[in-house]
Amino acid sequence: MNRTQSLAGYIREHLSELEERLSFGVRQEVFVSELEARGYKTTLKGFRNFLYRARLGAAQKQVRPPPIPETPTDAPFVTAASSRLPPRPPNNPLTKSKGFEFVGTSAIDESELI
Repeated sequence: MNRTQSLAGYIREHLSELEERLSFGVRQEVFVSELEARGYKTTLKGFRNFLYRARLGAAQKQVRPPPIPETPTDAPFVTAASSRLPPRPPNNPLTKSKGFEFVGTSAIDESELI
């Protein structure tokens, strides 16, 4: 055991081994007792917290941005949006689109009512 290494660092370093053993059904209490045998004092709640943070850090390291094309020919050809679309006519402020036309209830026949 490297005494200068923290418990969080130890869990991060051995995360793949811990995950594999957890997938086989090894209980977390066993890990806590093994850590105590190695000199790391922790509780079950503390171990779960360190495990959660190690998993979170490992997940963030796996996300990588897409590779940058090395040559300009690898990049997709993008044209300006204005050259692809036909020009729009200017909006006329004097014309209004028709909205809902309310006729009222006078046109309803009594036979249509439930």
